[in-house]
Amino acid sequence: MEQQVKILAVDDRYENLLALNSILASSSYDVISLQSGEEALRYLLKEPADHIAVILMDVQMPGLSGFETVELIKQRKACQDIPIIFLTALSTSIEHVLRGYHVGSIDYLFKPVHPKMLRMKVDGFVNMHLNHQKLKAQSELLHKRTLDLEETNRKLAEAEEKLIEQNLLLENWVEERTSELVDAHEKLMNSQEHFKKMFILSPSLMAIRRLPELTYLDVNESWKQHTGYGDEVIGTALNIMRDDANNPANYGDIVRNEKVRYVTKSGDIRTALLSTEIIDIEDEKCLLHVAVDITESLRFETEMARLAQLNLVGEMAAGIAHEIRNPMTTIRGFLQLFQENDRHMQKEYIPIMLEELDRANDIITEYLSLAKNKQSYQRPENINRIIESLLPLIQAEAVMSGKHVNGQFGYCPEIQLDDKEMRQLILNMCMNGLESMNIGGTLTIETYQDPEHVVLLIADEGSGIRTEHLEKLGRPFFTTKDEGTGLGLAICYSIAARHHATIEVSSTPNGTTFLIRFPLHST
Repeated sequence: MEQQVKILAVDDRYENLLALNSILASSSYDVISLQSGEEALRYLLKEPADHIAVILMDVQMPGLSGFETVELIKQRKACQDIPIIFLTALSTSIEHVLRGYHVGSIDYLFKPVHPKMLRMKVDGFVNMHLNHQKLKAQSELLHKRTLDLEETNRKLAEAEEKLIEQNLLLENWVEERTSELVDAHEKLMNSQEHFKKMFILSPSLMAIRRLPELTYLDVNESWKQHTGYGDEVIGTALNIMRDDANNPANYGDIVRNEKVRYVTKSGDIRTALLSTEIIDIEDEKCLLHVAVDITESLRFETEMARLAQLNLVGEMAAGIAHEIRNPMTTIRGFLQLFQENDRHMQKEYIPIMLEELDRANDIITEYLSLAKNKQSYQRPENINRIIESLLPLIQAEAVMSGKHVNGQFGYCPEIQLDDKEMRQLILNMCMNGLESMNIGGTLTIETYQDPEHVVLLIADEGSGIRTEHLEKLGRPFFTTKDEGTGLGLAICYSIAARHHATIEVSSTPNGTTFLIRFPLHST
């Protein structure tokens, strides 16, 4: 039974597919609606391609784009001749049009498409497809009849030619087989020679052990130098490898870059990355051990981490000392003035001294809020509700400074949040954004959901953050402001860490964007 001609319509928007079905409704062909590039590829893998007259492909789709989908379709031989028309409302630049033709389309139309024009184009391709199918059927019938005529002539000469052919094949096979055996022997000898050189000269620790008893067949010079054991281990099953619990480990199976410890002859314990492979040596199954000693690298990494921690502690101590010393200097000056002049403390100086003490206390309080062991009371909360409750305060601050706030809140499910900490994080970041902008600037607050996170976006239109400062963001007492302790953003990073969230920062001279990603399922 002859199958009906099919038209594939690929678009991620259901309403667009309905429109295409309405425009192209016809008894002459069947419109197949697909909502992604992946779905189109699966359809073409399961269904025959020779009944498809044309594919209408949307350019902008989540997952595989229209360009990527067409590139994959054209890689399949059965689908290479299917005409493809791109439909798009976004990718209208000449670069996109040229790319569409480059990947294999025959037309590139912009939405909204004129229904009659689209119908005429599709009808034209359907007629071309039907004519092609008729020509193909006629060609196949003509080819079959030609083959039938040639078969009669071929059978007449086949018997004589077959005998000659068999003799030639036999001679050629003998020559080829002999040549193959000679080449295989030479390659085997070269391979063994190369393996021997690599085994001996390799800087990695290498050992060959017989299976299944794991006795040593050979070890290289690097193995001898690192372990201290020499040829005395040949023929033994000495096991110097230990696992993470420092217990003897039997690595008789294939492993890749397994972190192990090995004990040298002098009793030292060193660390290595072990890989194993089963090889054949003279028709005997053997296990090849290849280990890369990383003891010195681990020591270097540990020392670098320790130095980094000491450097951070030093920077934090210097910051605390600097911030606390200023109010303490003011208070000491007043007290010293009263002591030297033997005067009574005047009341107008007391508020100044109390203000300086409060400033020192605030710095200490903010610093303590960075503590990792701070109690966090998290419960299911909707981040949009928290932002909406803070929005009047943020907008009032923006209006007072001649700036604007743009809120775009998408659907976000409830996640585990500490209400007070989230208010502090949002206010800190929004106030930083407002302070960084000139009059007339706009602060954007946006929320949305991706497959694994609830995302909070806060973007300003300030002058941006210099590249050398980006990696220091969140470090206590680091600030780009003329006034400030540098603890506000550090507290935000600490709050994000307690919520298992990540903060991503991107900055240009036209503004800075913070992306805070909260996991949907916190562990």
